[in-house]
Amino acid sequence: MAEEPIHVIRESTRVLLKLNRQQQRDEVSDVNRSMDEIRISTESVSNIALKLKTKTCITVSDLQMLKNGLMDDPNNQTIVLNTHGALRGLVRELTGHEVRKQCAAAGCLCNLALGDSRASNTIAKASGSYLVTALDNLTTELAVTCAWTIGNLAGSCPRVCELLISQGALSKLCDMLKGNDDVQDAALYALVHFAYQFKDELRVEHLIRMLQDLSKIQLTMSSSQLLFILSCHKHFPENITEDLLKKVLDDIPKTIDTHLSSCMIGYKGNSCCKLNYLFRILANMDTRAYSPILEYFITNNVSENLSKILSMENKSLCESLLWLLGNLFNYDGNNVFFTRLPLKCTS
Repeated sequence: MAEEPIHVIRESTRVLLKLNRQQQRDEVSDVNRSMDEIRISTESVSNIALKLKTKTCITVSDLQMLKNGLMDDPNNQTIVLNTHGALRGLVRELTGHEVRKQCAAAGCLCNLALGDSRASNTIAKASGSYLVTALDNLTTELAVTCAWTIGNLAGSCPRVCELLISQGALSKLCDMLKGNDDVQDAALYALVHFAYQFKDELRVEHLIRMLQDLSKIQLTMSSSQLLFILSCHKHFPENITEDLLKKVLDDIPKTIDTHLSSCMIGYKGNSCCKLNYLFRILANMDTRAYSPILEYFITNNVSENLSKILSMENKSLCESLLWLLGNLFNYDGNNVFFTRLPLKCTS
């Protein structure tokens, strides 16, 4: 596999993860936001941080105000982290017995976790084990927010990821993939950041665990993104199972149909569907998988629709498909599949 395409693909994923992290900031700021139009003052943030420090009775409203304030101004994150005992106070509320306070405190930690690696390391040390424990909570909002928080922390650097793994985060997040859609999406958000931060340094046992769990759930945009990042791992080819390869292949025809019927309407250059990831995943397979891929493409007569995709103005998708086709051609250029594939690429 050429180094240049891999570099380009990985770089595009890095940019996408940054955009996802920014989107997560926006989403978190909207969850249970009770004072949308009110900008929280620095003084108010300081007062709430002091309440947390001194164990003064703090209300749900205080915590929601703090959560919003942490999004309004990054400097407010510094105020809280520099107030000795405030972080410990948030952990105290997270581990309390009042669910509304627990959820609000988790939201505060989630927004704090969007800081730099130094701040994330401090937060992970103070709250990581409690966040991991809360992933099992039957209150979906609390479990989801804690998963988001762990994902934000993991997005800062590999060192924080290692700390979170030592606290049991990765195993619990994989367990969450068995949950409902909200729980599953939150777990995938976090796992994407772990996989991206570690790259080839992700331990093989963790790679295998994620692949096993991905084979048991539906291929969505999020799960396909995670699977693509894992497919860039140097030990991916020997650990991809036949069942997971079949799942990806079975998803190709219907995803192509969805793309051709829906995604191209009003396309503006953004990632429109999971098809891009699916092509990249298949391209990252080794030669042992190329024969069944070609056989599947022939049996399911996808050549005409692949040609349609190449004729459309979607540069990223065309590059991913051409990368896959190039690898397949290098493996078996005389295969009957290529005689049925009229290539009409747009510039």
